[in-house]
Amino acid sequence: MKKRISSTITLFIGLFPCLVSAQHVLQSALNLPRAGDEIIKQQVQYKDPGRSGENVIWDFGQLQTVNDEYTLTYSEPYLIRDSIYILGKDTIPVPELSDDNLFIGTEHYTMYYYRFSDSCLWALGHENAATLLQYDPPLLSGVFPQNYKDSRTSAYRSRGLYSGSVPFETEGTVKIEADACGMMILPSGDTLKQVMRTCSLLSFSELLMTEAGDSVTVHTRQETFRWYSKGYRYPIFETIRNIVARDSTETGHFETAFFFPPQEHYYLAEDEENLALREEEENFDTWEGLSYNIFPNPVKYVPLELELYLPRTATVRIQIRNTMGLIALDENRGTYPVGICNFQFDLHALPTGNYILDVWLDERLISEIIMKR
Repeated sequence: MKKRISSTITLFIGLFPCLVSAQHVLQSALNLPRAGDEIIKQQVQYKDPGRSGENVIWDFGQLQTVNDEYTLTYSEPYLIRDSIYILGKDTIPVPELSDDNLFIGTEHYTMYYYRFSDSCLWALGHENAATLLQYDPPLLSGVFPQNYKDSRTSAYRSRGLYSGSVPFETEGTVKIEADACGMMILPSGDTLKQVMRTCSLLSFSELLMTEAGDSVTVHTRQETFRWYSKGYRYPIFETIRNIVARDSTETGHFETAFFFPPQEHYYLAEDEENLALREEEENFDTWEGLSYNIFPNPVKYVPLELELYLPRTATVRIQIRNTMGLIALDENRGTYPVGICNFQFDLHALPTGNYILDVWLDERLISEIIMKR
């Protein structure tokens, strides 16, 4: 169970207060890619993206770099005779665009074609030296605005050529959901608050022919998680995992991760909206960003764990009591510096029932109901 602490907004759950802060929202003006931007990425070790929910702590510190020289560049598509845009196999007459935006993302020798229309970002296809692919209908790649817990599902179909001569077709669905929010520790060791994560689940099937002339259906599931922070146009972190199966048997998987160093976003000097948001972040009070996890809850056989992120040095005192006020545990744990600290509690001797976990952080009090089974 997770909560986020704020000094301005108070929610009452029974008699026990819990303070939370506003969530980050993805908006087209703030988070839609723009032609002319070049983004620096670092490929790093893959780490499990963790669970969904509110006030999550993502610790991506100490991840080793795999590739330090990775860039993503956005540009405008080709325009023929001031009337037709060319994006791979797609031709789009200028009169059909209205308020739509077109752009090309070039990454790792591959050009990806996009169209922003009806408040959604759509992938039209991609091409490189070995593959030419077109989506029809297009592949949903982003939704704006997107709040925490918002989700959208869309079907798509692709057609293309391998090596210029081998045709292929796929069809499937994609679901994009803002499934988590909280704060994150970066590979650089810095921390970012007001982070929202989006999850893109892409599932598709492909019919292939074996050397014996038989057909086999291959199912692929691609999970892409992206972490966005207030004041930054592009993601700060991204994980990608592909799982391939024939019939019901998994035959392989691929996984990687990318870190978008925040300092590399600074050179987007014309991004005035995000620059203004980053200036606002400097005015947060010293408790902004206080987050914690309590798990498992309900608890039965294993110890109860408290994972706590402190945005400032604090003295920690912990108490567990039943609903009648009888104290089962009362400990002064000491003073802890900025960062994550972890505590465990053995509750096996306590009778089944509900208990209250009180955590004092200097003058702050966190109270949560714990269920012992």
